[in-house]
Amino acid sequence: MGLKSKIKAYQKVYQDIKNNPDIAEEKRLPGKTYFIQNHDILCLPREDGDSRYPLGKDGFNYWVYASGYMHSNEGLFSHYLRASEGQEPKIAFFAGFEGEAQYDVIPLLAVPTMQTNRPVERYTVFTASSAYYLTEIGDIKFGLRVFVDEDKKTYWSLIAENTSGEKQNVFVSSYFNPFLKNAVMEGAENRWFRQSSVMPRRGEQNLDSFLIEVYEEKDRGAMMPNYAVFTRHIQVSEGASVIKTEETTSRNDYVGGTRSSLHTPKSLYQGTFGDSKKVTAFTEVGIAGDMLHLELGPYSDVRIDSVMSCCFEEETKNLAISSNLSPQAIDRVEESLLTSDKERQQGIKVNFGKRLRGNIKEEVFNTFFEHLKKQVEFCSLIKGYIQLSNFSLIGIRDVYQALEGLLFWQPKAARAKMLEGLHFIQPDGRVPRQYSLPAFEGAPPAMDLRAFIDQGVWIISTISTYLKYTGDMDFLDEMCGYHEFVNEKAHVAKKLDKQSSVLSHMFDIMDYLLKNRDMTSTGCVYALYGDWNDALDGLGVSKNKDKTYGSGVSVMATLQVYQNCLEMIELLSHLGKEKYEEKIKIYWKARKELEEGLVKYAVVQNEEGDKKIIHGWGDERSYLVGSFNDPDGLARDGITSNAFWVLSDMYSKDLSIKNHILKAYDRLDSKYGLKTFHPHFEKGTDGVGRIPNLPQGTAENGAVYIHASLFGIMSLFKMGEVQRAWEQLAKALPFTHQIISVSPYVVPNSYGYNKEKKIDGESMQDWQTGSSNVMLKTLIKYVFGVQPEYDGVWIQPGRDIPYETMEVTMGLRGCKVILKYVNQNSSTRRFKVNKKDEEGIYDEIMHQKRLWIDYEKLSNMETIQVEIID
Repeated sequence: MGLKSKIKAYQKVYQDIKNNPDIAEEKRLPGKTYFIQNHDILCLPREDGDSRYPLGKDGFNYWVYASGYMHSNEGLFSHYLRASEGQEPKIAFFAGFEGEAQYDVIPLLAVPTMQTNRPVERYTVFTASSAYYLTEIGDIKFGLRVFVDEDKKTYWSLIAENTSGEKQNVFVSSYFNPFLKNAVMEGAENRWFRQSSVMPRRGEQNLDSFLIEVYEEKDRGAMMPNYAVFTRHIQVSEGASVIKTEETTSRNDYVGGTRSSLHTPKSLYQGTFGDSKKVTAFTEVGIAGDMLHLELGPYSDVRIDSVMSCCFEEETKNLAISSNLSPQAIDRVEESLLTSDKERQQGIKVNFGKRLRGNIKEEVFNTFFEHLKKQVEFCSLIKGYIQLSNFSLIGIRDVYQALEGLLFWQPKAARAKMLEGLHFIQPDGRVPRQYSLPAFEGAPPAMDLRAFIDQGVWIISTISTYLKYTGDMDFLDEMCGYHEFVNEKAHVAKKLDKQSSVLSHMFDIMDYLLKNRDMTSTGCVYALYGDWNDALDGLGVSKNKDKTYGSGVSVMATLQVYQNCLEMIELLSHLGKEKYEEKIKIYWKARKELEEGLVKYAVVQNEEGDKKIIHGWGDERSYLVGSFNDPDGLARDGITSNAFWVLSDMYSKDLSIKNHILKAYDRLDSKYGLKTFHPHFEKGTDGVGRIPNLPQGTAENGAVYIHASLFGIMSLFKMGEVQRAWEQLAKALPFTHQIISVSPYVVPNSYGYNKEKKIDGESMQDWQTGSSNVMLKTLIKYVFGVQPEYDGVWIQPGRDIPYETMEVTMGLRGCKVILKYVNQNSSTRRFKVNKKDEEGIYDEIMHQKRLWIDYEKLSNMETIQVEIID
């Protein structure tokens, strides 16, 4: 389907939703957003937030917003800087209509904001690989498509169509102001090393091109060029014609001077750039701007294609300048991208049937799952600088948690990213909080070296899941390097010549974790700088000012290391018990010591016999957090220690703790789900770090931090509390809400609530959040019920799923696995494998039957179908 046909299809969908309330309600999400055909997303204008989508892949992100803002980067290199809310955009498109005194100028994106008396309707459609911005101004309809290809070229295709029987004159104008540097913000010197030029058309090109050159310092002896080449092509239908075209490389030409902006573009109001500058350098910012005056006869249209190639070599720059793609070829590029994305996401599919109860709409849930996969893929393969600040790097805990989700349908991509991260640990097994990929070969990487104790635990767990799922034991023999952390405060690290295997790296990490236990007192794991809940970063502070860290403990991290010990025991036993006998003994001994310390110190009891699993304690156990008497004198609950008591399997040692965990969850529950802490911490609370400086009811300070909420939901499923788990899952899903301030089709990081500050459901951010991978893993492990082990897989969907049916298709060890769940409201569970009855095994923890399938059985099959009947 060509561009014009797609635009017409989206125009029809918009009219259907606009004019048919029943259709709108069926497809509606919060934030004036709708799921439409092919999992596409329709966004209508709103003022209470913005929706966005990342185009590109493998760490190159071209962000498109429903508002029309766009920006892009790959690691530290920014093609286009992000404009803050209300600021002048870096990319803009306009239409101009003749008026009495000046042209009536109308943005074809919702930014910049400009006033007009003409009737304007705007809406946006996101596909998996492109964005469509549709603007209807009377009888003239505009459609702008943008996408990026595999080579990171950016394509903008604009169609202006006259839908009336009368001739109409209009101009269209585009504005591009790329950054093209390895930096997080503009500086005063940027324009000194930048030049923009108009390039004469070549070959089949029928519009002039632009070349923007930016030079930046590679080292003291060399500057390197970064080029942006814009090639342009115009296609005119019968009855339409081009009256004239103008180009400028001067921002001042375009907006009217240094005090003006795109909100008041003087040249557009005048309908001409005048005596425009064809070369701009040094004294002002060089851009690529054009203005095309068109005559649109009855039912005619004009299409303008602009392609930006970013180049770093003279040869590739010259090739880009001479290149030209026809509109039809550009449409085929988009189609190939959509096909490629569909194939990449085929590895796991789900379809929920008719809903039996609750408010999770089945059609919306099915489509949401597709975008959830995209979100996990995005979080897994980032190259840093998503927030475009100096320390928005590649977080170890963030990426490895995401990779534990990605590996279920993109194991090769997960494998490569895991290997990348392992190169940045220290020989003693200490793991950085964040790392980055050097901007230039030989440059030292930017790293966050703060000693958050939990970083390594996620590596062990993720590799364990990868090996169980794939059986790729060769991964353990891959060689990885090391870095030395030279200066933690200055964030200085240097690459070492030393290398060792992945398995050796795992031993190093375990050594570091086990050395950081308080063996003189509690036997639990030190908090050091902090744990997963990095806003509560005060537990590791020493009372002795001469010591960097005290003996404060993180209960969550202790539980995770307890789990890591078992993961290593299982792995080494699978590789060969005799070969790794000594290591296995070390991990069994450590696990027993951790268990004893947790039982003795992590569970506290009051006079009434109520118990709490506390969050942790400060130096020399001088105060507790998440206890009956915290430093502020309040009784408090924290979610992560309760959740990981279950998820780490400590729970199986004494099931009587269940009621106390459920009571804690009752106290933590709220309008939007399970809060991270209740009550919140007031400013001035001693011993807990920076968390009290967050407003009440935001982020980790008494809000629903969805990442943590989902840990709790996982634990509810694991304890067999499936009804409570589904109730909480419904609260965690964004599309069940009335208000969402960010993109409602992916998981945000939190839902805030503070009546005094008028916060009610708003979120800090979307897309880059660990909430996505925990949501995915909750669905895979406890809703779909797929739990891989080394010799086989457990099939264990949570009982009484609130849909008549659920069908899941995924790959496992080279076999296509089809799970078909049917809810017949039966008191017993039955299994069928390829139509034959199989007997399940009752699980005392989950209170349900589950089915074991040996991998040897899968190895003889191309497809296996498992039916679960409740």
